[in-house]
Amino acid sequence: MMKQVVVGALALVTGCAAPTPAPDARPAESARPSSAAAAPSTTAGAGAAEAAPAPRPEDAGALEPPPQDGGAGTAAAAAATDGSLTPGSPPAADADAGAAATAVATNKILPPLESEELTARARALFDAIAKNEPALADPFWFPKEPFIPLKDVKDPGKYWDNLHAAYANDVKAMHRKRKSWEGARFVGFEVGSRPKWVPPGDEVNKIGYYRSFHGKLKYEIDGKPASLDVHTIISWQGRWYITHLGDFKKR
Repeated sequence: MMKQVVVGALALVTGCAAPTPAPDARPAESARPSSAAAAPSTTAGAGAAEAAPAPRPEDAGALEPPPQDGGAGTAAAAAATDGSLTPGSPPAADADAGAAATAVATNKILPPLESEELTARARALFDAIAKNEPALADPFWFPKEPFIPLKDVKDPGKYWDNLHAAYANDVKAMHRKRKSWEGARFVGFEVGSRPKWVPPGDEVNKIGYYRSFHGKLKYEIDGKPASLDVHTIISWQGRWYITHLGDFKKR
């Protein structure tokens, strides 16, 4: 009996010391890569961006082209083989400021052949002739301020004074062409020869301009049409101005 009790006790002790079953062979949840770990980090993305190859020259055609020049470049491209241009208008108010400034600086704005302001200044010239008052014609005369930097002569200010005096004399001479101007009515002004670009360096000038010869100051008197010759007009910042009213070569 005692032997059986001992054997039973040993069997109980042996069973308690037996190893526990081995755990499941599947990896623990903590060992699995999380979705955050699987995604590339911000630092890794930046490194990839830095390592990206630079654009090749042959790919440049895919880039957005630069804006087209709407100022002086456009006018120059429209020039005819004889150096003349068809009339254009000044840049629009919303045009690129840099292009507009360049056009004005190079004086490549071709004035329109007809405009309200040109007609108004031509009317002032006609009134000056009809009334024999040269000062009334000054709005159509080339101003002194731009004349000085334009003209490449020793004393451009004195030269302007001489030309302006000749202008006044021409107004008086035209007034004497008629015994009476009573009833004379201004009709309009017509630009003469097709405007031609005169580049810097020509005609002792530092700045280029457009020029036209033999414009017509039109009027009516006693119901009959008549006109007076305006020898030379040149452009400045989109407007026409007289530099010689009479034939200056005969002086």
